[in-house]
Amino acid sequence: MIFVGESDTSISYRRPAPVFFKEEKSLSTKKERSRTTPKLVPPPIVPVKSCPVTRIFSRISDSDRPQPVSFLEDSDTSFIVQSPVYSAEKPALYFEQCYVIEQKLGSGSFGEVYRVSSKEDGQLYACKKTLFKFRGEGDRRRRMEEVQKHEKLPKHRNCVKFFRAWEERQHLYLLTEVCRSSLADVANDKHDLPETTIWEYLVDLLQGVSHLHKHNLVHMDIKPENIFFGYDGLCKLGDFGLVIDISQVPVHEAVEGDPKYLAPEVMELQYGPPADLFSLGMTILELATDLDLPRQGEAWQMLRQGTLPLAANRLSQELQTVLLGFLQPNPNIRLTADQALALPSIRRVLRYKAVKDYCRNYIQKARQALVQSWLYLVMFLVYLAQPFTHRFRGCSIQSPSSNHIQANRSAMHHSDSDFTLGYSDEDGSDDHSLAQPLSDISSSSNEGNMEKHCVNSTPIAHQFKRPADFFSVSPAIRNSFIGSPDVIDGPDPLAGDTPIPCSRYLSATKEQLPSFNMTSRNLMDLFNSLESDDED
Repeated sequence: MIFVGESDTSISYRRPAPVFFKEEKSLSTKKERSRTTPKLVPPPIVPVKSCPVTRIFSRISDSDRPQPVSFLEDSDTSFIVQSPVYSAEKPALYFEQCYVIEQKLGSGSFGEVYRVSSKEDGQLYACKKTLFKFRGEGDRRRRMEEVQKHEKLPKHRNCVKFFRAWEERQHLYLLTEVCRSSLADVANDKHDLPETTIWEYLVDLLQGVSHLHKHNLVHMDIKPENIFFGYDGLCKLGDFGLVIDISQVPVHEAVEGDPKYLAPEVMELQYGPPADLFSLGMTILELATDLDLPRQGEAWQMLRQGTLPLAANRLSQELQTVLLGFLQPNPNIRLTADQALALPSIRRVLRYKAVKDYCRNYIQKARQALVQSWLYLVMFLVYLAQPFTHRFRGCSIQSPSSNHIQANRSAMHHSDSDFTLGYSDEDGSDDHSLAQPLSDISSSSNEGNMEKHCVNSTPIAHQFKRPADFFSVSPAIRNSFIGSPDVIDGPDPLAGDTPIPCSRYLSATKEQLPSFNMTSRNLMDLFNSLESDDED
């Protein structure tokens, strides 16, 4: 650069001054952040190992046994003693003995939450365990206040249910209702939620917040991570760790929540129900616009000046009006929960949800009734089919060998004209095996064993059939055996029972002659008498 009026030798080179332009900053969305910046999980905080905690904080009584925690006079504190699963003699914790961890739902700076299954009743619960041990009596008392606030709050369908609490080995355990997911999971997965769904979420949360405020309780930490979806399809407020009782707790003991959803008056130590409504408005704004809310800086201040960001222009006018009522910087003119529920737009959604909930409950009950009716029908059909199944089993169990035995037995009980017992010399010495047990009349269960021990080569019906040369044999033999035998069924000879006589010895008439057992000794006497007749 050359200046006029100066010599050519005096040349000065200067840098141009920077020019700043005022440009409005816009908030980024979660969808844009997910495309550009990967979600990195910070490493866990390494605990200080310089000295044990007991050197810094005073020692407290360390009881290894579980102790129920309750501030109600009529509460049931005997669930540990009367537990059918817990045993004090075992070294495992009460939590480990009575519950099975199925999944870790999340963790924070104060504790970890697990989805557990109870071994006593088989139900699913959410169990919150403190992350660190009690640092002293003051820390233990502050932890126990969460249980007291849970018990003070009556049950409501838009608040997570509380069941019981206990302490064990300087840790606090809280058993609550288990939910499907959180609003934070839905906001991270779905970036374009329909406005009708957002209205339903808002109505559910307003009813839960109104229930807290009616009992002089302020949540102080409303955010998507502390809003859950139950299995009944409703939004529920949870995590009451920072809840304050405005009727008893001094202001200086309150703890502020997440700065992204923090009301501006909380920075000035003004705690009250309007702070929850501001946090609820910021939560709905984040859900409707998919904005990535800042924690500090100019953007944080801009959201607390009573104006909506540019991303909210695509929302309906009714929803923008409700959000502006929640995000008023002055807590005195900010909408309350009851005032918001009285708005025409909110009342319209309430009526719609009432009909929707009624239809959902009706469908659920109808489905249960249908399942029960189907079960009863199946049981009735099974009951009707029992006679046919028993008959089919009887036919399938009966084997061919048993059918053969039944045929032989029926043939042996025929009239005297059908069968006539006769012997020849050859039959008595070779073919017949009357001295051996008859395997054919045994039960089907012992057939395998009987085939191994004895084999009867001649069928029963063939043995008792009258031979062709019956009239050519000795007259003594012909006169000795006349008529048909009376076969008496009895126990299995192989089972060790006394054999039942298989025939009757007839000398005069069938009614007068005595019967004898067909044993091997009697047969020997019979054969001896036959030989003597032949010699004569």
